[in-house]
Amino acid sequence: MSTHEKKREVIEVDSHRYELFPNNHLLLNKFYDQSFGYGALNERAKNAYQRSNIDTPLTSDHMHVLKEHLAPEICQSIISEFEQDPQGVQHDSVAQVLVEQVFNDSIDEQIRSYFNSEYCVFWWSIYKLDADVDDAFYAAKWHCDGGPTNHLKVITYLNGYDEHESDTPFLDKETTDELKEIGYIFTELDKRSNNIEPLCRHYNVNYQPKSLKPNVGDTIVFNANQVAHRALPPVKGKTRYVLNFCVLPSELHWREVMQNYFFPIYGCQDFRIFTEISHKITANPIADEDCFEIATNHRIANLQHIEYLLANIFSNMSVASRLLNHITSNESNLDECNDLFAFLRFIKKTLIGQLQSDKMIQPEWIEALGDIAQYEQNFADATSRYRVDNKPNSEAVFWPNPVHGQHPRSKFELLPYVRKEPIMDINTPIGSAGSCFAFEIARYFQQEGYNYVVTERNDVPNSGVLVDGYNPGDEYVKFCANYGILFNSPSFMQLAERAFGTRHYNKLLFQSDAGYFIDPYREGVVFNSKAAYLADYDNHIEAVRQALLTCKVFVVTLGLNECWQLHDGTFLSRNPRENMHHLVKHRTLTVQENVEYIQRFFDIIKRHNPDFKLVISVSPIPFLATGRADEQHIISANCHSKSVLRVAADELVANNSDMYYLPSYELVTECTQEPWAPDTRHVKPETVERVVGMFKEIFVSG
Repeated sequence: MSTHEKKREVIEVDSHRYELFPNNHLLLNKFYDQSFGYGALNERAKNAYQRSNIDTPLTSDHMHVLKEHLAPEICQSIISEFEQDPQGVQHDSVAQVLVEQVFNDSIDEQIRSYFNSEYCVFWWSIYKLDADVDDAFYAAKWHCDGGPTNHLKVITYLNGYDEHESDTPFLDKETTDELKEIGYIFTELDKRSNNIEPLCRHYNVNYQPKSLKPNVGDTIVFNANQVAHRALPPVKGKTRYVLNFCVLPSELHWREVMQNYFFPIYGCQDFRIFTEISHKITANPIADEDCFEIATNHRIANLQHIEYLLANIFSNMSVASRLLNHITSNESNLDECNDLFAFLRFIKKTLIGQLQSDKMIQPEWIEALGDIAQYEQNFADATSRYRVDNKPNSEAVFWPNPVHGQHPRSKFELLPYVRKEPIMDINTPIGSAGSCFAFEIARYFQQEGYNYVVTERNDVPNSGVLVDGYNPGDEYVKFCANYGILFNSPSFMQLAERAFGTRHYNKLLFQSDAGYFIDPYREGVVFNSKAAYLADYDNHIEAVRQALLTCKVFVVTLGLNECWQLHDGTFLSRNPRENMHHLVKHRTLTVQENVEYIQRFFDIIKRHNPDFKLVISVSPIPFLATGRADEQHIISANCHSKSVLRVAADELVANNSDMYYLPSYELVTECTQEPWAPDTRHVKPETVERVVGMFKEIFVSG
């Protein structure tokens, strides 16, 4: 490429003003064909090609019309479906049918002969153009499509010219090439024109637009990068419907690509996203010429490196190509760009110079400054990710190595948190709920003198209510109120919904073979009679409500990802008893479901108690049993469950300013040398004490 490219020109001919960027197309095409690898893709596709070709009109003209390519009945059906359900018609099943209809033998022969290779469909759309489109509409102006030199557009007219008088006029390749050289093609969108006859006359360019006047079902195949064209809007009161496809060379047949590698996307797409996809659709290894050589120490040793940087920094490829043009227009500019930092300074200086000039500020320069600011931010972030001197906890970056030569550390000496969040003191009203690990935390809060909220005990011996693990008069309760163990995230949501009456719940009571009665929503709480259950019901709901209104900090321990759902949509707090199986089904919840259930629990309480803060932990205690043993061993099922809950906790904390994470699961399973009781499921008292100690260090001020 010459280092003395022409700069921007502005000319006026017959009162028409044209802004030109001579040979800008060379730079723009180079971005796609070299920096984004489309040239190499073409070569790979050609080398892998095994079928024979015949010469077709498309090969020489870069434009061809297939008359009556799609049956009128099919065209009308597509229009009807589009008008009835514009979103539904975008489904992959529709694309599957339409691609099979359009890419038949006649068009297949044309495309293969043009590419001299197989091809695949990159994107597709159904396009509706109304008469109210004005002259400012970019597609109505003479242009070529930015993108790879070698790609094809396939446009099928679903209704004909005789109905709407909308057309796709085009210029031959020779005329288009001349317009590229003088700089009209690939100028900014708002600088393009629907009348370039004066411009062509001024430069002695042969201006002879060709009209197609397509009928229903006619299909136009053309290289939108090589042939200038425009969309002629419909006449008043009429609408044009077309079916669009973008086609790219491929090493494999389009059917194989669709079935195994890549399904066409709906809507016009940025060509740059196809780069990664293309390397998956390969029949041959990538050639050496696909390699970009990047020098050490952020040096820029070749022009290819500059091109690659510009292509990856800027979202607008026209801006990137003009900056490359500016850099290569003078040897001193290249000298200024000999390393990354000098390159960035040069680019920013150039962009700021555009904004400070006397001419009107163009939006693309503002956008370009935003792109480079984002690039610098990403670069700074990437270089600091593994630094230890700028982290809240310097020990949080690298895994502790007890045999490291210079900095030996044992993970058993660590508390696995990053920063302190002093959201409470010892007098702050605090509560808790969750799995059996939550029992231990609740007891320690009470033993240590925290303001643990208790709104319901069970100290009346003849109440008929029995709470597992609690005897009337005991000093320490297991819950703020007698809601029992909550093993799964829907149970937390149900706790809030019942307390604040946001959803109707049936009063379900199951008889047990042992002679007592069970509330399926309160694991570990039983009744010796129906009367005892009914007498306790309203008092219990009010006690839960008061606890949730009083607590300013509430600790939840997520226990299980597997759960049991009643057919009415509600969930058991644990597993079904012997007479419940006919009413329930087993569920394995996704990350998103867990997030939604805990979020609803939080939102309901927050509406009534604005000071409410939630500390989320994941119970380290593993499954007692799994309901997935047909496909998962209990060890792997437990790992899946804890992983899902841990990710859900992360999303919740990231999405809410008053949610926090307590890494009790990590402290027990990784940072405690011998955490387990003899049953290898429950933890030792000293392990729980360490967890509560970490809670204090993170969340308690003073």
